[in-house]
Amino acid sequence: MSASYEIKFEQPTNFVDLDDEAYTKDRNKEISNASHNKQLIEQLIDKCDSLNVNLLHQHLTDSDISTVINAAIIKKKCNELRLGYNNITCEGIKILVGALQNNTSLERLNLFANQISDQGVYYLTEMLLLNNFKLKILFIGQNQITDKGVEYLSEMLKTNTILTHLGLSNNKISDEGVILLANALMNHNKTLKELYLWGNQSIGDNCIDALADMLVYNRTLNKLILFDCNLSELSKDRLKEVIKPRNDFELCL
Repeated sequence: MSASYEIKFEQPTNFVDLDDEAYTKDRNKEISNASHNKQLIEQLIDKCDSLNVNLLHQHLTDSDISTVINAAIIKKKCNELRLGYNNITCEGIKILVGALQNNTSLERLNLFANQISDQGVYYLTEMLLLNNFKLKILFIGQNQITDKGVEYLSEMLKTNTILTHLGLSNNKISDEGVILLANALMNHNKTLKELYLWGNQSIGDNCIDALADMLVYNRTLNKLILFDCNLSELSKDRLKEVIKPRNDFELCL
């Protein structure tokens, strides 16, 4: 069986002139703060359970990622890394991905509510395409991800055989992105179990045909979260009808 559907996933930089004295003072303060942040991050990681490193709400930026890599991934060999609610951009993701190329311990990565954008998704999917490490759970909700980012993810899902949970809530994904995901899950992927799309306000009724067919043919996915989108009651009823024969399926609308 093979089917598909035709499709109809910055902040400005302010420059200021600084005289040498002002620059030196600012630079010294920068170095001091960086040193303090590094020590604080290392202490936080050291206190964490060896398997679960929780750095939620720690005001982390791209410049902190190297410290996180050394302390959490290389030294502690964590299998869960929670970096949600920070200020990490695609540049931080690029650094992180470089360190994960040969990693065999990390299984769960939470990047919810950062600023990774589509470019950050691209870096992550390039890593996931390799299929040579253990990452099973990826949460990247609330990261300004559009359908372009979903395009990267959909291509990755066609060949990835490890990922089981994918969180994409509160992004800028539309029907077009959902159709891409549905096609990948219907025709290729047999390992993803849970997909979180809630809070994407541009998801509406135009993707329902693709979703309904995917739910008929894909028997691996067992949870689909779609509440707080823009689905009509008619579309919701159709999805509910499709999954009726599947007692093990969780659908949240």
